[in-house]
Amino acid sequence: MEIQGTHSLAFVDSRKDFFDVLEKLFRQLSGLDDHMVEISASFNVLEYLGHRFYELIQKLPSIGTKRFGMRMCMNVPTQETENKLYCDMLLNIVASYERAEISIVEAKDHMPWIIMVNGFFYIQILYQKEDDFAACFSTDPEVASMFRRIGRGMFESSKQILSYASPENLRKTNVQLDSYSCRRQRLFFNEAPAMLLPENVMEELAREAEHKDYSDYLRKLKKVFSSYTYNARVDLLLFSSVLSDYIATGELSLGNVAHHLTENQVRDHINYMSRCMEENPGFKVYILRDTVSETENLRRFPSIFIDSMAVTLENSRRKPNENYHISMYPQIIRAFEKYFDAIIQRPDCYELTPEELRRYL
Repeated sequence: MEIQGTHSLAFVDSRKDFFDVLEKLFRQLSGLDDHMVEISASFNVLEYLGHRFYELIQKLPSIGTKRFGMRMCMNVPTQETENKLYCDMLLNIVASYERAEISIVEAKDHMPWIIMVNGFFYIQILYQKEDDFAACFSTDPEVASMFRRIGRGMFESSKQILSYASPENLRKTNVQLDSYSCRRQRLFFNEAPAMLLPENVMEELAREAEHKDYSDYLRKLKKVFSSYTYNARVDLLLFSSVLSDYIATGELSLGNVAHHLTENQVRDHINYMSRCMEENPGFKVYILRDTVSETENLRRFPSIFIDSMAVTLENSRRKPNENYHISMYPQIIRAFEKYFDAIIQRPDCYELTPEELRRYL
């Protein structure tokens, strides 16, 4: 890519020029064979570069980017005042790509503000205040390799706040089982509610499983659903259209494996959830009326699993995927709890009774 100047470093002194350079770079990278854009930053780019940077990230899928990676540092205590904005940004980024890998570590004091794009494009922000702005950038291999060394050490030694996690690792470490075992859960499904399947349905799925390890996993999950989830305090939030689609198609993803349930199995599932609501006043089901209101932006969000130990984001859309992110950081858990609790207070969200849930059948 040709840049201003003929030396190893080029200079910009306006925000417009800075974002123009970034956009040109992103467009060029999005047209390459792997369609991958990967950003590493020593500071919180979402907060300090603001909406203009976020808008660039949102544009990437429309210009051909299929995979997106971002590693950045974040000073968490300052985020609690910007709870909704931060959660909105993170959820939209995860939801926008076939595969997104986001990693956030705790910021260290006095770090220079440096960004690396795809390992070869180096940017350092020198000054930023109100209308004044200054940054230098380079594609010089020596400059890039210097920051790669600095960045590698910084990310490896810092405390992890949010991590990408493969579905296989989540299953091996029993993170999902632990979540469903928790006594307090907030669950926002942007997919069919693959929970509280009755024992007879779970046993049928386990018998039909192609691999023994998956059938063993389903039998463990069956026990957790009946022994723990059934009696826990749970707020389950669903889109009205998602629930209707599930009842019509029977399609869901369970443990990152696609299933197509029969009409009777779906009926057993909904009736079992209704019975749980009748017997456990702490199990509440909320519906977002997306079929009659404009909530398209919200519908892009991945599913959110919040318990006392972790937040897990999953972008599945009723099919297996590799797009999971998890955080065990207390401030992140609290931020998403507040975000979730604000959603269920919205006028287009209402609580279902057991009988109203059965009416979907």
